[in-house]
Amino acid sequence: MTLPQRSLSAATALVIYAVLAVVLTWPLAARLGEICPAGGNDLWQTWWNFEWWKTALVERGQSPYTTDLVYQPGEVSLAFHTHSEANVIGTFPVLLALGMPAALNVATLLGFVLAGWGGFLLARELVGRAGPALLGGIVFAWFPQHVDQSLEHLNLASYWGMPFFLLYLVRLARAGGTRNVALTGVFFALTSLLSWHNGLLVLLLGAGVFAFEAVRARRLPRAIAEAAVSAAIALAIAGPFLWPMVREILAGETYWMKPRVDKGIDLAAFVLPHEGHPLWGGILEGARESLRPRYESAGSTGYVGIVAIALALCGIARTWPRKRAAFWTAALLLHLALSAGDTLVVLGRDTGVPMPSALLGSVPVLSTVRVANRWLVPAMLVVSVLAGLGARALTVRLGGRARAGAIAGLAALLLLDYLWVPYPTRHPPRPAYAEHVAKLPRAILLDIPGGHRARAAEDMYLQTLHDQPITGGYTSCTPPWMEDRVARLPFLRLVFERAPPVGAIDIEAELRRAFAAVPVGIVVLHLDRTVEALERAAREEEPSGGGRLHNPARGIPARTLLAIRAALHRVWGEPVYADATAEVYRKP
Repeated sequence: MTLPQRSLSAATALVIYAVLAVVLTWPLAARLGEICPAGGNDLWQTWWNFEWWKTALVERGQSPYTTDLVYQPGEVSLAFHTHSEANVIGTFPVLLALGMPAALNVATLLGFVLAGWGGFLLARELVGRAGPALLGGIVFAWFPQHVDQSLEHLNLASYWGMPFFLLYLVRLARAGGTRNVALTGVFFALTSLLSWHNGLLVLLLGAGVFAFEAVRARRLPRAIAEAAVSAAIALAIAGPFLWPMVREILAGETYWMKPRVDKGIDLAAFVLPHEGHPLWGGILEGARESLRPRYESAGSTGYVGIVAIALALCGIARTWPRKRAAFWTAALLLHLALSAGDTLVVLGRDTGVPMPSALLGSVPVLSTVRVANRWLVPAMLVVSVLAGLGARALTVRLGGRARAGAIAGLAALLLLDYLWVPYPTRHPPRPAYAEHVAKLPRAILLDIPGGHRARAAEDMYLQTLHDQPITGGYTSCTPPWMEDRVARLPFLRLVFERAPPVGAIDIEAELRRAFAAVPVGIVVLHLDRTVEALERAAREEEPSGGGRLHNPARGIPARTLLAIRAALHRVWGEPVYADATAEVYRKP
């Protein structure tokens, strides 16, 4: 039986994106259980999430939305924590069979494959040709911010539900139908369960696409009624996972309302190739340094792509002044403007020109999208559609083989422009002390230096190795009572925030006071976390690209660590374990 061409094109595209994902992230697929993307901070938070869900559901049979493993002592709510439930549940069989990091790596690879395939299906729906749509999928899957996010922010890199949601939303607006109504709701729920922020980011574009298509189809009233059913389906799917958050908000909790951060994209960064390019990534490092004050976090790469821009401009020019071209052009400009931040910055200089993002702070729900550069994702979804239109305009008059050759050539140019190889990977650390700590009787563990925010990211990962509950931790929203605990105990401030300086407090007296308030039973003194050691490691690994994984800001001065070490000796005696990187102390 011969498959219809439409189905064959979709299957072929899926295979192409799968092959690209394996090749462009090599050797991730070949070493699923050995290595992981070369991120820090939020990578370890994600790692802990996967392990905690397995512990909660399989070993304890409890809700994963509370825990007793971080911010100890006491039960801690994880209602406002980033879980990325769809990733965890979707890869649960891998987690149970192969463990970490295999589950993390499978989720990362699927993020590229499904983003490409979804981008292809949406572009094909709107462009009408499978060949040009293939290029749209490449744009949406491989633009550099996606690669950058995949190193550390799995939840934000998992935006592949967006194009599927828009695909069925377009079909719902045009023709309705039970299948389209149901799948619109399903894919919006999936988008949100991959990341609540991704669900919010696609709302503006979705509303615009829906209104545009429904009005053109002259079925707006009926389409609105059908969209309401889709919304109900989405709520039915996502509601159980959303309820812990809603319940705490209704109870009066407000610590989920985090302040906005100024991380917009410099206008020049839209056309400045990214640092991971093997040919010119290093050459342009000086130019990127001038933009860096607003580019310190993983996922802030702003490059849209010269080839993608050229194709998009061609698509606009060849279809103008048709209403469809005008709509998608307006959508692109709006989302690029949103990603630029509150004010327009050009080559590192803030012009003071206000941008649309500044208005979102007063818009309910959308105001929770705190980081402006994340609006680049829906912007790139628009670019992928326009690039497909451009490719169609360039190849429409070519014959079969010539058209296929032209599409292949354009695909090669796109991939060359976006190329980020080798894909950064790392081996998860396996410190020798963790095995020793895992054998100790269960007790609350204090990492020194540690943290109660992002400084404790690696401690979250290490907790999955030694399985002892920890005093610190890193959840997406720090509970206010934990902030208060650190504020009233100078010793915790010293080891979690590097303040006050040595000499300002009696370290031994404050250590005793802290241990009386927080029943710590194990202390791990990290000798390799001094400011000096981290600076040295960053310098040594900078040529290989690993320097950013050693952040001196999360360390404490060697003088402070030695003073704490002396106090521990006087209070608890000699360490029960010691090597070149860590010493382990146990309460007598």
